[in-house]
Amino acid sequence: MFKVKRDIVLLCILIASVLASCKKGFEGTELGNVAPETYLVTDTIIRFGPDRLESEVVLKWWSDDPDGFVSGYEFTFDAEITEATIWTYTERQDSTFILAPPAGADSADFVFQIRAIDNFGSKDPSPARLVIPVKNSPPAAQFIPGLITPLKSFPVLKYFWSGSDPDGSDNLLRFEVCFNDTTSTPYILDKTVSSAIFEATEPGLDNMVCKVYQNAATLPNAETISGMLGNAWNTLYIRAVDQSLAASAYVAADSVFVKKVNSNVLMVNGYSTTTNESFYATQLINNGIAVFDTMQIFAQAGGLYTQQSADNITQAKVFDLFDLIIWFSNNADNSFSLAQKTTESFFNSGGKMLMSVYISSTFDPLSNFLDFTPIASLVNPVDTTLILDNGASLLPIDGGWPELQSTAIVGTVKPINLQIGAIPLYNAALTAKDNITLSLTPWTGVSTVMAKKTDISGNTNFVIATLELNKLDGLTNMDLLFEKVLTDEFGF
Repeated sequence: MFKVKRDIVLLCILIASVLASCKKGFEGTELGNVAPETYLVTDTIIRFGPDRLESEVVLKWWSDDPDGFVSGYEFTFDAEITEATIWTYTERQDSTFILAPPAGADSADFVFQIRAIDNFGSKDPSPARLVIPVKNSPPAAQFIPGLITPLKSFPVLKYFWSGSDPDGSDNLLRFEVCFNDTTSTPYILDKTVSSAIFEATEPGLDNMVCKVYQNAATLPNAETISGMLGNAWNTLYIRAVDQSLAASAYVAADSVFVKKVNSNVLMVNGYSTTTNESFYATQLINNGIAVFDTMQIFAQAGGLYTQQSADNITQAKVFDLFDLIIWFSNNADNSFSLAQKTTESFFNSGGKMLMSVYISSTFDPLSNFLDFTPIASLVNPVDTTLILDNGASLLPIDGGWPELQSTAIVGTVKPINLQIGAIPLYNAALTAKDNITLSLTPWTGVSTVMAKKTDISGNTNFVIATLELNKLDGLTNMDLLFEKVLTDEFGF
């Protein structure tokens, strides 16, 4: 019994001793949060003259916090830290900076300071500091050729270009362009602009002011550019300017001869030569249209088109300069393809067109290039070729139109089926050749070779002939046909 009591007493003394010892281990003064310390990977940069860093600089940093962890950083480019210093927060440990020297200076020293922030919000009281010697390199600009670069054009031109900067693309500020005179006040374009259409506001003047459509904009910029010259060779110059206002040398685009617009009537010659222009010019003059403009739309030099615009949008703006287009060609593929892509705005704004385009045997009868015309499809009989003989008649469906007569043999004729609402004008007396037996018989099927369609107001805006009109003047009365089209149908 005595032994048990003694053991209990000893156990109590031992527990009291342990408790007394534990209490003594937690005694003392609690330490406060220790601020983090910030370090730059490079603490000194020594470079002079042309050996200075370029404006695009990559900086890296790290930090240490003895009693927690770092949650982020703040940096500034203020050389001296004051209460007014603005800090930029980041959680990154590296970044790329564009340090452009002040305008007019080609070099500068930038002071970068950064401080760590720990998980308690404490900030390094002694930020890491680095002086960065920077030099500026001038930018560069260059023109980029389009799919088509015209040598001759009416006053609607499109250009493409690009800019670069050795100090990084972000250091590029803007482009400056001018027509013909690099001493004139340049037109300013943002660095994000890589192309523009320049369209004359009054295309018949010697000295023109142009609206500017930037990139793919459908509306022009508020500011215009002057300096384009009518009936003269024109050169657009461009230069790049960087954040330090350092400018590249001007570079020149290929020169373009800009033709003044003299009238509201355009003859579009789709032949490879100017041979047939005199025929159509005579018909216009005989019908009182003595002044008109011309374009040889498929003219080439070195395999490249010389009078088409740089793209379809620009070509459409060229056609929009006119109210009446007389389009004649023996190349249906090229003519229908280009016209379909470039005349929608022309027709929507009230334009009227007479097309005389020969459709040969090679033209795809399923082509969708005919969608904008009065034609729905082509008559394409199986194993049969349709021929227009010399002296064959083309009879008007309406008695108010003159009878026509062929002056040449046309070896392949493609009559037309019409779209809903289109109106046939002429049927041709065709001969059908059986391609197997080679026998010839009069063709009794659809023989329409000329038709018209109207706009939403019911006014005729498109007359098309699928034979060349210059081969249909056997009765020397083509003046009457043009009078019917130009005066009675189009109101000219």
